[in-house]
Amino acid sequence: MLASCVLLAACGGGGSGGGNTGGTPTPTISTLNVTLSSTSTSATVAEGAKTNVGFTASYTGTPSGAVVPDVQVNGSRIALAGAPTANGASAYDVKLTSADFLPGGQTANQVTFRLCTDSNCGTVYPGSTQTFTVNLTVNLKDWQTVQRDAAHTGYVAVKFATSAFGTAPLWNVPKDAFRPSAIAARAGTVYANFIQQAVNGGRVTTRAIASDTGAVRWSYDLGQTGFNTSAPSYDNGRVVSAAVDLSSGSIPMPVLDAADGHPLKVLSYASQFAKGGAPVPFADKLYHQAGYYGNVVYAFDPAAGTTDWVSDQSRLGGVSEGESVAVDAQYVYFYRADALIVLNRLSGALVSKIADPFFSREGLSYFGTYFGAPVLDGAGRIFTFSDNRSQNQPAPLIAFALAQPTYLWRTNASYINQPALRGGRLYAPRADSTFVDVIDAATGSVVTSINVGTGKPNLTSNVIVTESHIFVGSDTETYAIDLNAAGNPVVWTAAQGGDLAITPDNLLVIAGDNGLSAYRLN
Repeated sequence: MLASCVLLAACGGGGSGGGNTGGTPTPTISTLNVTLSSTSTSATVAEGAKTNVGFTASYTGTPSGAVVPDVQVNGSRIALAGAPTANGASAYDVKLTSADFLPGGQTANQVTFRLCTDSNCGTVYPGSTQTFTVNLTVNLKDWQTVQRDAAHTGYVAVKFATSAFGTAPLWNVPKDAFRPSAIAARAGTVYANFIQQAVNGGRVTTRAIASDTGAVRWSYDLGQTGFNTSAPSYDNGRVVSAAVDLSSGSIPMPVLDAADGHPLKVLSYASQFAKGGAPVPFADKLYHQAGYYGNVVYAFDPAAGTTDWVSDQSRLGGVSEGESVAVDAQYVYFYRADALIVLNRLSGALVSKIADPFFSREGLSYFGTYFGAPVLDGAGRIFTFSDNRSQNQPAPLIAFALAQPTYLWRTNASYINQPALRGGRLYAPRADSTFVDVIDAATGSVVTSINVGTGKPNLTSNVIVTESHIFVGSDTETYAIDLNAAGNPVVWTAAQGGDLAITPDNLLVIAGDNGLSAYRLN
């Protein structure tokens, strides 16, 4: 995209307009030699943030007429922040800003400055054309755990362009005996667990996969797990999975070096042949729900290989497997099926307990499942499935608030997988349907419903929401829905379904029956 802006200095006022790149400039009588205060700058932008840069252009020589500055920006990642402004008699300040919600990556963005005799820039002063380069790096966040981070929102603060989406996978890593786990990812690398044949004892390996080629960088054998493995989590150079086939009060959980896969430390927790949820990193700590009889939350220091605290919230029934807790700066949130348990993050002490009155499995011997992760909105509200829930079992959503002793609301409909949260709206895949319900997070009412297509297979995947699209899928297809177009149409389809994640390298990675497939989003 070409953007331009001019200042009508000869008219005694400021203004802006498109530079005319057509026609043959008429030579001017005088030469104006322009010097820029610098010819380039480098800037790094965090996901969802913006940056401002600029330069001053000074000229020497005597103009033969009016002097009008013209600025052209090549591409869409950098734009003018207003018209150039006069700085004394023979200089102009040019201010630039990065675009909103940029995709990740590094780009060199060229800005051209020149002086013209009129606002149409039909004639350019010789010697005045200079270029300025903005080397821009946008760092997207890691995909650390279930639904991206410890708040489990599934939100990525990026505006993607549908036209840039890959029509075929960039790469595919075939499955072993069974579909691979959901992934974790940092810039340059994707991490997933692969399950081998039962004749090999159901062994699981963690693999590190190059984001650009799909090549396996390293592989680590987690051992015989009886197919009970979580997805990996990633944080600060460490990869951790809960992969067990033991009934023990001290089950090993190795902490792997993300660069080469060698074990750094070994953590331990209690469990009985349970399929644990993915561990949850936060502030260089690691949180995990397990327990020999369930209902226990662990806080680890993965760098030291030690346990910070253990909080036993035991009862008859509850949760023994499947859950990833939610974490913020103050609290750890453990949904126990009968209640939301809120723990002090630093000590593990019980802060509050908010009952779920729809709990239906009172008196369960001791083994309960809850496959899911509470979602935090950052304003004291927590959203999660209601009641015990086995893997892929439909369940209503329920909302709690830290400031309220009872639940806020519960949906009438049931949902099949993790919702995403953006701007006070939950995007949830309705069970046994092709609809994503958009739910008001304050009231639980359905604002609208988006259909991925009549006759399509029912939705089964988690939902990811960005500033431009919703990503959701069935077992066999994945869809991108345009959030900003009228009617929210499906604008892209991939012929694979499964667990979804977006990496810092702008890849949509699908973990399904075809293995791991990565599609470019930018």
